[in-house]
Amino acid sequence: MSDLLKPLYSLTIGEYKELQREIFNEQAEKILKKDRTQPLVKENNDIIFLEEVCEITGYTKPTLYSKISRYEIPVLSRGKPLTFSKKDIIDWIHQGKPNTLDDQVKDYLKSNPL
Repeated sequence: MSDLLKPLYSLTIGEYKELQREIFNEQAEKILKKDRTQPLVKENNDIIFLEEVCEITGYTKPTLYSKISRYEIPVLSRGKPLTFSKKDIIDWIHQGKPNTLDDQVKDYLKSNPL
């Protein structure tokens, strides 16, 4: 591009496309350099699946399925795949594994008094 100091409104379509291409290439190079310099570290993700809940709790899959169906364990999604919050599972264990349905009923009654 001949004049980078031109106001944006005075650029032709071709000049504007070239400017966008240059900006895109600069940003792509920055991202690629950043990815190369950062070590590959697994993110600390809060979402876990059934197998990891089995490892954390020591329960078998059939036991967990029955606890899920009776609303005794906190679950994020009941679809496939089942997803859990690692923090919620650990909190559930530390609280003495209370029945989550009872907690939901109590919360509902607090927010909607009769």
